[in-house]
Amino acid sequence: MYYIRKLDENRSSISNSLHTVIVKKTINNYVYISAIGYGGGGVFEEFCGKFIYDDDKEGFIGLFSLYHDPEEWEKNSFESEIINEPFELISDGDKAIINQMTDEIWNEYLIYDEDSETRIIRENYINKMTDEITNSDDWDTDVVDLVSNSFWWLTLSFDW
Repeated sequence: MYYIRKLDENRSSISNSLHTVIVKKTINNYVYISAIGYGGGGVFEEFCGKFIYDDDKEGFIGLFSLYHDPEEWEKNSFESEIINEPFELISDGDKAIINQMTDEIWNEYLIYDEDSETRIIRENYINKMTDEITNSDDWDTDVVDLVSNSFWWLTLSFDW
């Protein structure tokens, strides 16, 4: 599942510049999210997380880092609160999923222009855009809304 938003052309001299890309996968009831997006002031922020709904606690618990391709989980959360900062290595299984998502971002959706230091959306996704946005047919904001409003520093957030 993906969501891609183009940067407003008034903010960039480079055509087809990225505002935000989010890749979301659900595996064994865990929701994995990897994102790169505009954080304001010409700076891009990143996010990667793993979340699951806990029936006993009646809420989402998760692990996340402020990188789209982290080596360790930086924070542990329950709903919209950070519980602790474990800085624990990501398991091999989770790392394989994250690597797949990272590859999808860079091989399918984006190109990085070293000269301008710009993340550019691939042309085939630009052609699918309506109002500077495109997403997969199965895109939903479940879990992304909680994460975007609570933890990441991207300027894009989704309504609850």
